[in-house]
Amino acid sequence: MDYEKALLDLKNGVIDEINVEPTDFPRFQKAWSDFPFQNTVRGIAHRAGKVTYQRAK
Repeated sequence: MDYEKALLDLKNGVIDEINVEPTDFPRFQKAWSDFPFQNTVRGIAHRAGKVTYQRAK
């Protein structure tokens, strides 16, 4: 998955959420650290290391 595009799509309301599995987290983290609008997205942690990212309200 292209997490840079997914984060922008999430910010802009194109998609509702991004689901990140523990094995994909390092790739997501790279995109997240470069994402200038971190305050527009919130993460919800689940069991087994899964995280769902949604637009902050």
